[in-house]
Amino acid sequence: MTDEQKKEMANRIKARRITLDYTQEAFAETIGLSASSYTKIENAFQKPGLDTLIAIAEKLGVSLDYLVHGENTPFASMSIGAAETIMDLADAEMLAHARDVLSRIIKVKTQ
Repeated sequence: MTDEQKKEMANRIKARRITLDYTQEAFAETIGLSASSYTKIENAFQKPGLDTLIAIAEKLGVSLDYLVHGENTPFASMSIGAAETIMDLADAEMLAHARDVLSRIIKVKTQ
């Protein structure tokens, strides 16, 4: 990751955090980091590890693609209609299966 990419990612993190009305300290606490460690990430002085990136993405309601590359739309921006369509098409068993598949993919990718 280049310095420019790191700065762009940090800007996306900061903008989304502000949109959700978190202070740096409060957000750092929600993802289990010290305020100083989080500030280094948000100011592009430090690259977050994968576990931290996942925690940040989950708390900000965005995809990792969006967070790291600026691609795709943040999950929270998904239209209500699209979310309702997905929920109408999927039953609990299908969603549980999707969760299990995604968990396995994450384990493979993080090894």
